[in-house]
Order: sequence, then structure tokens, then C-alpha cells
Amino acid sequence: MKSFFVEYANIVATTILGLLFGLSFFLLYVNFYHYKEIQTTYTPNTENGTDYENILAQVNEIRSDANSYYQATYRGQESIYDMSGLQTKFNSCMDNFESEELKKLLDKETFDIRDVSDLIHYYQNRILNDCLVVQLYNIANEENPSIQIERLKVLAPFIKNEIDLFISTGVGYVKSNIRNNDSYYFSNQSAKNTIFELTKNSYLEIINRYKQSLTFIKTLSGWYRTVAQGG
Repeated sequence: MKSFFVEYANIVATTILGLLFGLSFFLLYVNFYHYKEIQTTYTPNTENGTDYENILAQVNEIRSDANSYYQATYRGQESIYDMSGLQTKFNSCMDNFESEELKKLLDKETFDIRDVSDLIHYYQNRILNDCLVVQLYNIANEENPSIQIERLKVLAPFIKNEIDLFISTGVGYVKSNIRNNDSYYFSNQSAKNTIFELTKNSYLEIINRYKQSLTFIKTLSGWYRTVAQGG
């Protein structure tokens, strides 16, 4: 009787082991196809230059505005220390757009969903946080602005509202769309089309955020150039 139970237990254990092995093989199999699907790529239109080249063009314009101020020749009414401080803020922001890391992220012919995720992460940390919030948000502080330029007070509500809008809209929903489509299934054309559209739409959305940020900063740098030239 004892040997019967031992044999029965061995059969059950072997069956369970077989089921676990089969399940592991199945998960490995479907994940292999899922891996192939997330490699589906999107190729941006470069007829008018790559997105990184277009970003650099705006960066150069902003740097030109910022560097139009020369302390030795400035004859305006604002404090030279505050003018220099604001110049530094603009150039610090542009460093985030002109970094080797962003160049590496954008200097590609094709993009898959992982590339887009990296672009979102960079935008959140280096553009939204390090540039817009850390460098520029405090200049709109009505009680204790980091830059004491009198004429800047007129722009303060605009600056605050725009950066608040960048913060509130964020890119969290783009990340959510990517996560929500991270499923396990066998490869088929419909699944590939879904991944392609997700990659394309997410890429275009995050690039638009980079460009919107630069457009906002260009508005401020244009105003700064006018002040720097004594206008």
C-alpha cells in the first residue's frame, strides 16, 4: 500500500512538473513574438530636416537672443547681475536640448516604442523639470522672483500659466498608452499595425512637446534680446 502512494505521488509530481515546463515554454514562445512586435519601427519624415536638426535651429536662435547681452556694453536700466543671471538660465536650458544624450536619442532613421519611451523620460527629467521648472519657473514668482528685472513682472503671469500648463498636461497619458498596449499575444498583422500606430503617434506627440517648449522659451528670449539692446 505504501509503495502505491509513493508511485501515485511521483506521478502527480511529474504531471505538475510537466505542466509547469509547458507553461514556461508557452510564455517564452509568446514573449519572443511580442519582442518581435515591439521592434516595429516608425520612420519620421525628414524632407524638411530631421527633428533634431529642427530643434537645433530653434536652440541656436534662443542662444543668439541670450548672447545678445554683453555686460561691458549694456547701457540699459536693469541690473547687470539679473541680466547675466537670466542669460545663464537661457543657456542652461539650451544645454538640455543640445546634449549628446538627446542627440543620440533623436539621431536615428527609425524609432521603435522603446526609443519613444526614452524620449519621454528625457523630456520629463531634462526639459520639463531641469529647464522649465528649475530654471524658468521662479522668475515668475511674484513675491520673491529669482530675477529682479522690473519689466519682467509684466510677463510673470504668462510665464507661470504656460509652465503650469506644461506641468498639468505632462506626458503621462502617452506613457500609459504604451503600458496599456504591453500585452502578450501571438504575432499577427493587426498586432503589428497597432504597435506601429502607437509608436508613430507617441513619437509625434513627444516631439511636439519638445518643440512647444522651445517656442515658449523663444518668446522669452526674444523679449530678453529687446531688453539687452536697450529697448
